[in-house]
Amino acid sequence: MRLVQWFSLPAAILAYCCTGAFGESGSYLPISYAAPEPAAAASGPAVDDECYPARTKSATCDAGCSSSRACSDCGSGCGSGSLCLFPCRCTDDPWTLQSYLNDESSCYRYGGWVSAGGYVNAHGADNNGPIGFREVGDEFTVDQVWGFFERRANTGGYGWDWGFRSDFVFGVDGPDTQAFFSHPNAYDNSWDASGYYGSALPQLYAELAVNNLSVKMGHFFTILGYERVPVIDNFFYSHSYCHAFGEPYTHTGVLAEYAWNDLTFWGGWTQGWDTGFDNYLGMNTFLGGIRAPLTDAITLTWALNAGDFGARDGDIYMQSVIADVLLTNKLTYVFQTDWGGNSGGAVVNQWYGINNYLLYTINPCWATGLRFEWYHDDDGTHLLEAGDYYAVTCGVNWKPRPNVRFRPELRYDWYRGAGALPFDAGQEDEQLSGGFDLIVTF
Repeated sequence: MRLVQWFSLPAAILAYCCTGAFGESGSYLPISYAAPEPAAAASGPAVDDECYPARTKSATCDAGCSSSRACSDCGSGCGSGSLCLFPCRCTDDPWTLQSYLNDESSCYRYGGWVSAGGYVNAHGADNNGPIGFREVGDEFTVDQVWGFFERRANTGGYGWDWGFRSDFVFGVDGPDTQAFFSHPNAYDNSWDASGYYGSALPQLYAELAVNNLSVKMGHFFTILGYERVPVIDNFFYSHSYCHAFGEPYTHTGVLAEYAWNDLTFWGGWTQGWDTGFDNYLGMNTFLGGIRAPLTDAITLTWALNAGDFGARDGDIYMQSVIADVLLTNKLTYVFQTDWGGNSGGAVVNQWYGINNYLLYTINPCWATGLRFEWYHDDDGTHLLEAGDYYAVTCGVNWKPRPNVRFRPELRYDWYRGAGALPFDAGQEDEQLSGGFDLIVTF
């Protein structure tokens, strides 16, 4: 009943807003203002000014209808004799603060987003248990108030360039994104506010690029795993167990990236996981990987982090393998597997898991997704209780405007193990939950 009550309001908003129409054309891709895809910084498209490619802003007829339902003209709906859920309409580039200030020709970029929503469980508990980033139950939360400022190091494949990036986030996701392996008072580790809220500086780095090689120096997001901390980079509102408990979010160190033909290579040194600039625990690890297209439809990414994880945790080895498979021009399957372990220190354990994603683009502004996951923690080091954790999540992404996205989802979790039960304050081994959020970029 609680889930029905929570979803009734967004359903009403959805029904009202659907009298409008669709946004941008093209298959599903998250609206992203995050760092460029690997190799983009060093080998991006040819530039036509001293900074970045010029942006075009021309209205076009939405491709939301297939060729059999072609738009007769922009904004008039689908052609005669067709059946369309909603009419087509003209679209434009997303509104940004930078464009509003007539500053798009600048070498520097700035902007951000605001995301807010709610997540509840069928038990009625005020805590959702170990659901990544969505532990708060029965409460509306402001998840991310995010701002970034950057200059991209983009050589176009020739010459050299420099850049930097700084990201700041406030909200419920702030404390989860802090450098919590740093000293308690170092970097952003003490930037907690009242209740569940806090702030973080998840990225603060400088970058140098020469031809197809770029090097980041500072604090930056990990290359491990499929999901990311910024909401604009994820299909689902909640996060997988692998991402939330088995992978780092950020690193501090030096990371090189090299693009060679269609291949991307990474390699560098980091101070372990989720640290600031103090290296409080004395961690020294290698971070690297490779991304390779196996065919026109399959891309494989392998990344690892290995080395000295400090006196307490000994040595660490952690890897993620991701296969991104384009089944059709609308259907994408993503397979991810993680494996990690600590040895030689006071903490000896291992964890591993498998994630499966099936993402289907209905049209430019509607997409559906399914995620099935299994995560195992040998000793409960990462999830407090040892055992096997399973979850199935189904969700919808709706983008009524180029910089507005609505993400409702339902999720079912179950636990098999000998430890304390993880749901409903230790009373249940399974849980039905759900929620929604609204993202507005600027």
